[in-house]
Amino acid sequence: MIREFQPQKIPRPMQVAQLPKDLNFLDIEIGCGVGFHPLFYARSNPGRFLIAIEKTSDKFDKFQRRYLNHKSPQNLIPIHANAVAWITHFIKPNTVDRYFILYPNPYPKDPQKRFFAMPFMKYLIETLKKGGQITLATNEKDHYEEAKQLAIEYWNLDLVEDRIVLAKEQPRTHFEKKYLERGEICYNLIFAKR
Repeated sequence: MIREFQPQKIPRPMQVAQLPKDLNFLDIEIGCGVGFHPLFYARSNPGRFLIAIEKTSDKFDKFQRRYLNHKSPQNLIPIHANAVAWITHFIKPNTVDRYFILYPNPYPKDPQKRFFAMPFMKYLIETLKKGGQITLATNEKDHYEEAKQLAIEYWNLDLVEDRIVLAKEQPRTHFEKKYLERGEICYNLIFAKR
């Protein structure tokens, strides 16, 4: 059984983002690493707005440099924060269209830290609009199977896509590129809120 989420115990992060008032589509990437996916995604989807959150300083610094040194998309905000805290304090219910959780740490020794096993998942789902989606990509078969089961059976999400990422596809992250080059299986799941 997953513990109850207690937002009052989550510390408030320092960085705040000013979102456009005429926002039609809000997407959030959790753990965006050095920014490979968010920069490509924002440029490829100019009608959508993306908040890309990274917790670790070294990865965020690389992302920030890449963001500043290239033509920064106006529809992308990099955030250096713990995603759980940032989303808890700054994202309201029924406002997000898509979440991307691409190759998160699978925490093999502590499965309670995996997103679909965390109490926070309840609030993350509340922030989704009806029909809003969560994309999870992983190269860990156990993580893939557990996330799929919890999403459907515990969180009552609909499975929209369940596929293996093909080696010929454009990799979305540095991790995905590395895993595909090594011949590993990469799983892609998309769930939707009812």
